Amino acid sequence: MHNGLGGPRAGSPPRLPGAVRRTTSLDLHRPDGPDGPLAIHGRARDVRTGADGAFSVVDHALLALTVQDGTVTALRCHPARPSAQRLVGRAALVGWRSALWREVREDVATGSALHLLLDDLPGAMVVGGFTRRRALAAAGEPVPQPGRRLDVCMGWAVDSQAARVLAASGSLPPPVTPEAPDLVAADDPRGWHTLGALGPWGMSRRRRVDARDEGDHVQVDAMFRDSFLDVAGQERVLHEYGVRVTLDPHEHRVHTVEADPRVLPHLECPAAGASAARLVGMPCADLRDLVSLTLFGPSTCTHLNDLMRSLADVPALLGRTGGGSTP
Repeated sequence: MHNGLGGPRAGSPPRLPGAVRRTTSLDLHRPDGPDGPLAIHGRARDVRTGADGAFSVVDHALLALTVQDGTVTALRCHPARPSAQRLVGRAALVGWRSALWREVREDVATGSALHLLLDDLPGAMVVGGFTRRRALAAAGEPVPQPGRRLDVCMGWAVDSQAARVLAASGSLPPPVTPEAPDLVAADDPRGWHTLGALGPWGMSRRRRVDARDEGDHVQVDAMFRDSFLDVAGQERVLHEYGVRVTLDPHEHRVHTVEADPRVLPHLECPAAGASAARLVGMPCADLRDLVSLTLFGPSTCTHLNDLMRSLADVPALLGRTGGGSTP
């Protein structure tokens, strides 16, 4: 890797007795070409592994969205939420997460699998532009170069290599995109929910969170990956990050954080992993708000921040006991 990273990881850790695992995926498709509407399909599943290794689904969700010109034009979800229809007509980026708090507040409060799918939409929209630009280039069409706000993260600090390349050439520096190994471990085919196939110019955002109460602490192992299909049909990784966190067993405050950057686009990106240490001592359940208030600017990474936000659901995950069917 050009910035010293080790690359994407194959497989997933073993599911341990007493642990809860959440896996989610958002797949972005462009069935009508690079300038057509986005068809977005989401799946999420929470499973508990019993002391005897038994496998139990404790929550699951399905989501289908259509986004045209940045606006959500259709939405279907399971479990059904009548109030979610009030999200149709809203921008998929700015103000989307505030709208979730107003319209599906119960899911926000309970840390449901459905809420994480909905909450992940803005981040997926941002990375979805990557495959649109590649599709336009392959078709010989003009490729718009998006303006970049500087100092929003370490990789795009005002004095970063990426900023210098953009200023000198007018084009974004090309990222290194290694081949994507399978996230599903061969000895645990049920370790993830069913993952859909990507089509041409598709993009996928996949997450895993494992949480286990060890008695004297709670151990959390989490990761996310953004991947896409290249012109030869090979799946490649655009971003991948892992993180290991320990929480105190009573208030679930963050005790330790170890960030593991694996695939990131720019030279300075990996150093931003150190910023996660600022969350030590904070209550895990409040991380969605606290990450936004604490991790911003050129010493941080927006991808790591999104991963840390998703851990706000860990206290709720540890309490999942209901049953369900595999989506």
